Amino acid sequence: MSKCEIKNSLWFVLADGIRIYFSNIDKFVLYMLFPVFGQILGLSLAFGLTVGLADKIAQRATSLSSSLLLVFLLAIPGLLIFIKAFWDYMVAYVALNSMTEGALTTGKVYDFQSHREVATRRFFKFIGLLMVVGILTAIGSSIFFIIPAFVLWIYLILVFQVFTFEPDLTIKECFYRSFEIVKGDWLRTFILMVVLVFLTMFLITEGVSVIFDYLNLTSPLSHAFDFITNPIPLDNINRILVHFGKPIITPEIISGWIFYSLISWIVAGLTLPVRSICWTLWYANLSELKSVPQDKKCKKEKE
Repeated sequence: MSKCEIKNSLWFVLADGIRIYFSNIDKFVLYMLFPVFGQILGLSLAFGLTVGLADKIAQRATSLSSSLLLVFLLAIPGLLIFIKAFWDYMVAYVALNSMTEGALTTGKVYDFQSHREVATRRFFKFIGLLMVVGILTAIGSSIFFIIPAFVLWIYLILVFQVFTFEPDLTIKECFYRSFEIVKGDWLRTFILMVVLVFLTMFLITEGVSVIFDYLNLTSPLSHAFDFITNPIPLDNINRILVHFGKPIITPEIISGWIFYSLISWIVAGLTLPVRSICWTLWYANLSELKSVPQDKKCKKEKE
């Protein structure tokens, strides 16, 4: 296998992406702490205050409108924290690409604000991009469009990299450019996505779950969600399940699902840098591969 073939293999991209991540792991983890845990904190604060004080509000409020107003006021601090953290998480989709470029050119990751400006200085275009991604995701989640939407999304998976490194393109052109880059390499891009999801999300989540189980922490931590699951009316659902010979669902089971989902979400958030780094490298390699004939590029590297 020639040197250029190795460089443009997905395994090279994966290995190089992991190397860059662990070389700067302290910076990447620090950058993702608030976007990930800020969302959890915000929702917990908003939900905890409104649910926890709902009875007292109902007792003291003079009308339904005043009760709703008090609930809304209690939820505001948590919602503000959540919105700020969620925005930072969305910005990370392009800021991390810029950080990867900085790591490749200087060997270091620093000055987070300058990388964030890749999105913030093109605020309205970035908002437009997110809206289009959200609309396509909503359409693709329909059972009638799951398969074609999945195939299309692989073609569009580099849209955030295109937005980052080709700032003159319009939103429409960003999607078209991603399609052009991936065209002819759909299968390799799909394999890279599967490997990244398996390594950075499933495998780590399972590992964390095993650690919690070994330390006997899963059950007590899951019970923290009992205040959500206990009020759920499960009798009718369980009667149907029993009728079909299926195991019943208990509040404890649902609490366990919530806890596992939370762990999965935290892992996915904290490992976003690994995926962004690899997709940035993949974008760079495919862009170069499509713009320069393979024989000329190999000859240039050999020289």
